[in-house]
Amino acid sequence: MAIMPARPLEMNNLVSRTVMDTKPITVEYSITKYGKTLSAVIDELANWGIEYRKALYKKN
Repeated sequence: MAIMPARPLEMNNLVSRTVMDTKPITVEYSITKYGKTLSAVIDELANWGIEYRKALYKKN
């Protein structure tokens, strides 16, 4: 199931995919230099989620 979300990331050069010559086949993904440019955006989104969850639980 993890292959589905990774394909668009690979197509957009956000991650690189390496197929290992193993049995069974192993696939390794790593973030590209271009993908790393999103780290500040991802960090802010994560912080928003943490704060939103705190506010949500505070109401209940």
